[in-house]
Amino acid sequence: MLQLIYISKWGGTLNLINNELFWLTNVDGMTMAATDISSVVIGDIDGDQINNVRAQPRGIIFDLRIKPSVNVEYAKREVLRIVKLKQACTLQWTQNDRPLVIKGVVDAITMPRFNNEVTMQISIHCEMPFWEDLNAVVAEISETIGLHYFTSDPYGMLYFPPEGIPFSVYDFSRTRTFNNTGDVAIGMIIEVLAYKTVTNPIIYDQNGNFFGVGYGSKSLTMYAGDKLIINTNAGEKSVTLNGVSQLDKVKPRSTWLQFEAGENEFSINSDDSDTDNMVFTLQYKQRYI
Repeated sequence: MLQLIYISKWGGTLNLINNELFWLTNVDGMTMAATDISSVVIGDIDGDQINNVRAQPRGIIFDLRIKPSVNVEYAKREVLRIVKLKQACTLQWTQNDRPLVIKGVVDAITMPRFNNEVTMQISIHCEMPFWEDLNAVVAEISETIGLHYFTSDPYGMLYFPPEGIPFSVYDFSRTRTFNNTGDVAIGMIIEVLAYKTVTNPIIYDQNGNFFGVGYGSKSLTMYAGDKLIINTNAGEKSVTLNGVSQLDKVKPRSTWLQFEAGENEFSINSDDSDTDNMVFTLQYKQRYI
């Protein structure tokens, strides 16, 4: 089922499809994308050299035609009760049971008066031009291996020793592959949970980029139960250990790792000899054109 909902800064909602006050007659900008490419010309070399590429902000425009049976002024007031000029908002678009959201600011409202058949127009400016998953995905690099199972095969049955067996154990493999099925690279929240002592944890991607916390005289030691959180999302970059900033201990030449579109391989390591001293999770919201 297709749904399109406007959500105000304060949580008020306006259903833009199947609304009793109006028809949604047109939408521009829902599925468009454009980039700015800056380049330089070098001497007498043919062509140019690209030095920066960035996605342009997105503009989304809705046309709402008031239904003939509805009082025009009443309908306008009801819409404007939720939609406010200059205020932040969120659009939630659900199709094929997949909810996506995009954030923006209302930059224009057009509403002709004194007409029986009125079409209101609402324009939203989205500085971050991509739709993203409503709910974050959490992928654990140190996955659990289940030890309990059920079978009708008498020779394959699970037998319990007197001391019992655990339901599962952690697989402490240090390298895992993840798939970003979205359209663009994204930031992520990396969470490292210590099970034993961890010294100077460091995370690598498949291209040799890394993000390390702790080095030299600024060593970082984690103990069982400690939690290190690295946020690589644009505008939110941070590193905390149990809620305390560790930006001063970021290893030189570290990169705020990104989750590229397609397959990604991430590895975790530390200065310790233990291979079962920590687990590592990724939390991210995929983005789409």
